[in-house]
Amino acid sequence: MRFVGRYVCFSNRLTELEELLEMARRGLSMPLLIYGPEGCGKTVLLRYLYQRLAEGYEYVIYYSPLHGVDEGLVSTDDVKKAVISLANAFGGTLAAVAEAVLAVGELLAKRLGVRRAGGIAILLDDVFQAVGSVELYVKKALTVVEHPPIEVDKTFVIIASSEGVGLEAVGRHLWTNIKTLWNLDKEGFKELISQIGGDVERLWKRSGGNPRAVELLGDEGWSVEKVIKKMYRADNIDLKLLARHKAIVERAVEDPDALLEAPQELTRYLLSKNLVARIIDPIRRIERDKELGIGEEYAWQTPLHRSAVEIALRQLKGAP
Repeated sequence: MRFVGRYVCFSNRLTELEELLEMARRGLSMPLLIYGPEGCGKTVLLRYLYQRLAEGYEYVIYYSPLHGVDEGLVSTDDVKKAVISLANAFGGTLAAVAEAVLAVGELLAKRLGVRRAGGIAILLDDVFQAVGSVELYVKKALTVVEHPPIEVDKTFVIIASSEGVGLEAVGRHLWTNIKTLWNLDKEGFKELISQIGGDVERLWKRSGGNPRAVELLGDEGWSVEKVIKKMYRADNIDLKLLARHKAIVERAVEDPDALLEAPQELTRYLLSKNLVARIIDPIRRIERDKELGIGEEYAWQTPLHRSAVEIALRQLKGAP
């Protein structure tokens, strides 16, 4: 894969990969929702998982609306053509492709004449941004697993997302098994950075092991200040809302688990801005680390995100 302008190897996700492959070997009774910070490596993991599943599953589909249909829809030629054809009948939008992917069982039966399959795997990467109703889409994904239109020995549906609001919408239903995929651990991060050459300790403290955060730093000449200021401006943080909850935000900067006592207005806002993340049943153990802003149940997506909020707090100096 490309990383900071160079080609590098897949880095140290073997624990997560093996657990997902074991789930795939058994098949799932409901969709699996993988939730984690933006840029933590969900896409790379799912694309690598696709290659491994293609060795044992008869039908495997990967779809990422963020990469369009040409690059973002991956399957065998016959399945891909059938999905695109149905999506065009639905209107041809990225959301229509997402709907067509979930109809793969019907496509196999009606368009390809398949009556029985040993296994069907569907890997959906950040589709929540494309579909209209997150809840409805996940419910449809559950139906794919529970009531396939053809005989299937096992099914494996996985949805990866960094959208905190989508997680909240889905989490109140028993429609998915939710797990957290976090940034690289230090060993994996060292393995990645060693391939490009860089100050591992400095980058670790600033990125928290998030590959995309490293790319942002690289694009800005490794200037931490430039990246933090850019993130602060891009996030357009609501200073009035922070002012109403200034005390608890200040506590959360020191320990993100302070958000357990925060009003929903604040936690929903921070999650919707992808500044913080919920930690739910991690695939790999996540070590609590106050220096990086990682608690037991809440964490800043990266130390850079926390620093952007610290800028906002400084703007509030003197505010009640």
